Amino acid sequence: MTTDKVSFSTLLDSIAKQFKIKKSDIWKRQFLDLEDWLSKRELKVSLEKDCEDIIEWGNDLVRINSKPKWENRYYALLHECGHIIVSENPENFEYNYPYYVDQKDERKKNTDAYRVSILGEEIESWKLGRNLGDNILNHFINHRKFDRMMTECVMSYVFWATEEEE
Repeated sequence: MTTDKVSFSTLLDSIAKQFKIKKSDIWKRQFLDLEDWLSKRELKVSLEKDCEDIIEWGNDLVRINSKPKWENRYYALLHECGHIIVSENPENFEYNYPYYVDQKDERKKNTDAYRVSILGEEIESWKLGRNLGDNILNHFINHRKFDRMMTECVMSYVFWATEEEE
């Protein structure tokens, strides 16, 4: 919607005041919208203290750390939804990356192609998650905060992908 910090904050304040709710309730409601989106794909969301934000494919479960504020939880869940979208269209992803992630083949996990594929999926998942929230569900997204969180998370994968093997 808007990336200007002052106008975004003012907009959320205005909406919260108009509907007589807390700003955190806006993020909670959007989080619940994502839970509904995931339930249509037969996935459940579990908020857990100090857990890693991750999809457990075998359990049809998305785990989200309950420690951060609702806005950050929402962005984390958006990102995990992006992974779902990638998984629903693997051929589109494979077209752009040298080796799409296949957890079954342990030999390929030490290749540069695997690392590029992981890094690509992380970036793509952030982009697709943002698109889901912004353009499909018409949610409020503070793009500055979202971009900061995305950058921090993606850089952790860049460091992982470039570290020397022992």
